[in-house]
Amino acid sequence: MPDSNENMQDAMVGLSTVLNALKKKILYIVLVMIAVTSIAFQLVGPLILRIKTDLIPEGANIVYVTPLEVMMLKLRLALIIGVVATLPVLGYFIINVLDKRFNLAEKIRKKWFLLMLTAFAVGFMFVLGASYAYFIMLPLFLEYLYISAESSGAVATYSIFKFVSFAATTTVIFGLIFELPIVMTFLARSGIVSYSAFVKYRKHIYILFLVAGALITPPDVISQIMVAIPMIIFFEISLIIVRLLGSSKSK
Repeated sequence: MPDSNENMQDAMVGLSTVLNALKKKILYIVLVMIAVTSIAFQLVGPLILRIKTDLIPEGANIVYVTPLEVMMLKLRLALIIGVVATLPVLGYFIINVLDKRFNLAEKIRKKWFLLMLTAFAVGFMFVLGASYAYFIMLPLFLEYLYISAESSGAVATYSIFKFVSFAATTTVIFGLIFELPIVMTFLARSGIVSYSAFVKYRKHIYILFLVAGALITPPDVISQIMVAIPMIIFFEISLIIVRLLGSSKSK
């Protein structure tokens, strides 16, 4: 029990160090997000049309219900793109902070090829997760919701803001979920978080996944489970990868 408390204290100290260091870099992150969001706002029109064409179930209608709805949708999509664009910048700053605390540079200085491979894997896994959500999960999921509503005698008329926002948010979230194996392996190999810690807090992570499923889906239990189960499966796959690759013995 004392070891568990010490590990928790170390984790809190490490998190505090990272957050304090990131405060000094927050201006750069905000500037990147504003710049990308401003550019994306002018270019998201075709993206909205593409999402509508690809994902709207046959027989369903899509409308806008307030004068500013389409404008707000463009802003929402531009912000999502801006946030995604800042993630590499945020990751760079986090690695720099962790380097000062855990001396990561000594571990990766002679492993530049592995570093490049990891950068490629991060991009590939994000695209893979987003593609899975957009081309496989969302069409099936939306078709299920449409058939369920139609069988109840309801006419499917979607708000363009809610429909496109839901599709875009889900796509990005699954892109990030597919990063779990890389993130967890990095944390374990760097000695920041041990494999046993992931196992110990497994149930808590499951609850977080269920909460995330509830936040990004309609208030329907089946819908929430359909989103949460892939998250749980991928977390378990990530655990297997971490266990096979092993954890660093350094604290």
